[in-house]
Amino acid sequence: MATVRKTGKKKKIIIAVAVVLVVAVLATVIGVAVNANNNPAVTLTTIGTGEIKETVSATGPVSAGTVKEYKVGAVATVKEVFVKTGDTVKQGDLLATFDTSSLDEQTASLKASYEQANASYKQAVNSQRVAKANLSDVNDEIAKLEKEVQKLGGETAVTTETPSFTWPSVSTTTTTQAPSEPDTSTTTTTTTTQAETSEPVTYPPTIEGAMQAVTDLVETITKLSDDVQQTNEMVRVVMEQVAAELESGNYSPEKIAEAVGEAVSEAIREGIIEETKLLIESGAAVDMIEAAVAGVDWSAIGTGIASNSTVQLTALELRLTALYAQRELYQLNASDNTVYAQKQIADTTKSALDAVEEAGAELEAGWTAAFDGTITACDIFPGEQTSLLSGGITLENLSTMVVTLSLGEYDIHKVKVGMPATITTAYGTYTGQVLTKAPTATGGSDSSLLDSMGSSIAGISGLSSLTATGAGVEVTVSVDSPDENIIAGFEADVEIKAGDHQNIVTVPIESLVLEKTGSYVYLYDEETQTVTKTLIETGAVSDSVYEVKSGLNVGDRVISTPSSDYEEDSFEVRVTKD
Repeated sequence: MATVRKTGKKKKIIIAVAVVLVVAVLATVIGVAVNANNNPAVTLTTIGTGEIKETVSATGPVSAGTVKEYKVGAVATVKEVFVKTGDTVKQGDLLATFDTSSLDEQTASLKASYEQANASYKQAVNSQRVAKANLSDVNDEIAKLEKEVQKLGGETAVTTETPSFTWPSVSTTTTTQAPSEPDTSTTTTTTTTQAETSEPVTYPPTIEGAMQAVTDLVETITKLSDDVQQTNEMVRVVMEQVAAELESGNYSPEKIAEAVGEAVSEAIREGIIEETKLLIESGAAVDMIEAAVAGVDWSAIGTGIASNSTVQLTALELRLTALYAQRELYQLNASDNTVYAQKQIADTTKSALDAVEEAGAELEAGWTAAFDGTITACDIFPGEQTSLLSGGITLENLSTMVVTLSLGEYDIHKVKVGMPATITTAYGTYTGQVLTKAPTATGGSDSSLLDSMGSSIAGISGLSSLTATGAGVEVTVSVDSPDENIIAGFEADVEIKAGDHQNIVTVPIESLVLEKTGSYVYLYDEETQTVTKTLIETGAVSDSVYEVKSGLNVGDRVISTPSSDYEEDSFEVRVTKD
């Protein structure tokens, strides 16, 4: 009997499994290959060392190296003019003469303004001294009264915010009637106030309301005099009278205003309030105070306070509110703000006076040439009033030439006085050097093209002015041995040699990604075959490379020309060329 062997079937199973495994391995290999082919293809650049001859390039107008502009700074009359545009003059030559007889009145007016401003400044200094001396006494008196008021159950501090109120404005008009006879004249002064036709303002019937009313009243009184002592006397007279009227039960705004007006008038007559130290006529000042007092509904304040305490407490609280207001006045006068403002006014008027006196002395002596040169502008003529002139005479030394540049904040830090430069015009090339560098920038705006492109791009010379539209630091560059081909008024290209850097780490410009937050490269990792966006610090720059101060080392490899389409900061790549 034949025996059936089953080895063939098992063999077929083994072969089938092997085939499946081979297919799986092939699929994996093919998948890996496909994925690898899908990685971005990049070209790498190896970081090395090099040199950078750094330059700063800009364009600016050519002008004479030495310029003197004769401008009129005072009122005078042109007597004679001895030059015209195009004339050549020697140092000391007379250019023009002037009649300065009208300067005396102008100078006298400025002197009077300065003396008044200086007196106001000294008065402010004295007021500050007095205020500082009295502030401590007022605070002591306030503390004492607050204790007395608290004992009587009254209010001593502002606990709620009260609405502000501006006192009715007062206008004073002085009309002079033409005399009917040659030896007689009549002057009529009319004072009108809004308070005469409007209802009194009602303040809250509390100590806060009373304090607000008194504070507003004090503000009105302070407008009547610049003298702190006089202001304090007026505040004292007014508040004592108001307190006396309320204490006697008189709450009528009109009657209180009338009583206050009589008290102020009496103080003026007795010399307690000096009329000469008021900013307006005494009658108008009294009317203004009366209008301010009548503008308050004292009935609401007086009855509101008195309903909760005795008449004595009412008087104390009103006195206390007056002291609060007086303390604010002392604090204002004790501060440096008023003194500083008066000092600024005095200094400004003194500068104006000095300028006119200096200009007058120059005009009286006549204009003379400060150096050898050429008259490039002359627009004054005999008989003209100098106040009508917009120009004068311009003298230039055309044997020396300079180019004026405006450099942005990135280039200006590279430039120093004395650096060599090359100046190029349409007709030739000249050597020169940096002569001056202004300490501050001028012009500019709040935004720039770099706001959307990234500040690091400003490291490229010539683009630095984009950091602020129109902004720049003025730099002048001399032109050595100028000839007839370099003409004042035309523009020239300037290249300043800002530095020579040897054996430094460099990266090609095209390998950089320039963003507002800085300069980046895509650094390659050979082990993982990935690149990572990496921030680097750059330094000097040429037309082709940047200096690398940090972030890269010699031998590192970066993507030669990164694409702007990269969506991730780190990803696998396929290197096609190195």
